[in-house]
Amino acid sequence: MTSGRCRHRMTVAHSDNRDMRHIWRPKRWLAGFSMTELMIVVAVATVLLTVAVPTFQDTLRKSRRADAITALSQLQLAQERVRGQQTTYAAAVASMPGSASATSPERYYDLTVDNASASSYTMTATASASSPQYADAKCRGLRVMMASGVITYASVNSVGDVDTTNTNRCWPR
Repeated sequence: MTSGRCRHRMTVAHSDNRDMRHIWRPKRWLAGFSMTELMIVVAVATVLLTVAVPTFQDTLRKSRRADAITALSQLQLAQERVRGQQTTYAAAVASMPGSASATSPERYYDLTVDNASASSYTMTATASASSPQYADAKCRGLRVMMASGVITYASVNSVGDVDTTNTNRCWPR
């Protein structure tokens, strides 16, 4: 019986030795990354950046359109003040009352008034060539047209095509 106890104690003592568990670490863990693993990480990062950067730039362009919308809204109010005092709408931004400027507040867009008459006007905010909005080819210009009390919103692309559809992508609704 004594020999059974000794064997049992030796077995228990051997399995409880915590230092033995750490001896068998593979050497690879201590060496770092392999070249293959590093290349896979670089490839995955490149794919993610290729998708993320254009999406981020598109989001910035969309947010900067608020500058044109704000400027056109201010010009619409100024036009109504002009029409309340005169028989026609103002034919130029400079002839409007107040601090009407020919550029948008954030300076991304140039503002113009076209075709002003007694009952209608067209105002356009066109991305200035020196602004980052000039790269917004689908919505390079935003336009407000008022004819006999009906307001129509439109966009102008880089070629000059005007989009007046109800689902116009440049004006948030």
